[in-house]
Amino acid sequence: MSVRQLSRPTNKKIRLLVGLLLAGLFCIQLIPSEQVGEIGPGLAEAVAIGTGAADGSAAIDVAKLARTDHIALLEHCLNHARGRYLDYTCTFVKQEEIRGKMSKRQVISVKFMEEPFSVAMAWRENPGPGDRLLYVEGKHDNHMLARPTNAILRKLVGGYVKRKPDCEQALANTLRPVTMFGFKRGIENLLKVYRAASQAGDLREEFGGRFELEGRKTIKLVRYLKLNPQADYPCWKTDIYIDTEWLLPIRIDGFDWDSRQTSHYYYKDVKFGAGLSPEDFEPRACDIDAP
Repeated sequence: MSVRQLSRPTNKKIRLLVGLLLAGLFCIQLIPSEQVGEIGPGLAEAVAIGTGAADGSAAIDVAKLARTDHIALLEHCLNHARGRYLDYTCTFVKQEEIRGKMSKRQVISVKFMEEPFSVAMAWRENPGPGDRLLYVEGKHDNHMLARPTNAILRKLVGGYVKRKPDCEQALANTLRPVTMFGFKRGIENLLKVYRAASQAGDLREEFGGRFELEGRKTIKLVRYLKLNPQADYPCWKTDIYIDTEWLLPIRIDGFDWDSRQTSHYYYKDVKFGAGLSPEDFEPRACDIDAP
């Protein structure tokens, strides 16, 4: 067969191309749309990144720890965050596999305050049963307040519902309760799994390179965990993008033992020191019609 014959379009080839195009579109729907550009190894590897821990200690070589000791790096990030990032606003993007089905990509506006632990969420894209959520530790009997997305249901229940953060109804729509939100508790959760896997001999660490996420420079940690039914690890592979200025994980992607992506969390448009106060976490200030 000649080269010309091979390149000639046929019905079979056209059907194949259309099939590949449709498959590509399907994949685009499942893969998060945030752009990740690899910076590459051109930057000096020995440059210390970050401004040091909260106690004023010197900056560390983040790239070196990313290659040799993820736990030590995350512990440094946690110490750096303590007492520094007391309040912020951000756009939170998440996508999770719940009960075997990948959810739609959700985009959420968030207000956060560390003391008392306060989270207010307003869904901008693809809300679940609720489109507003408020949780303030120590208030409302330690329950969260949620505004139903459906306007008719909202009227029937008086504008809001009150639920425990870890109740069955709440966890039917998310893998992590609102009490685990935020950079500090997120790092603590990462460290918990890292330490357990390390102690059990189930941990493998890799340095994933340097990347830029919408203008933010990051380094990527890649964590692999062995399949261990007794340990109940959350996923096989986790990609953790650490912002090299803030020393915070701004994006985390999880993959199961079949290499399928099962979770995606991304903090973007972060503004620290937003000047938030308890008044900003009153129900009416969060578009929730509750006392």
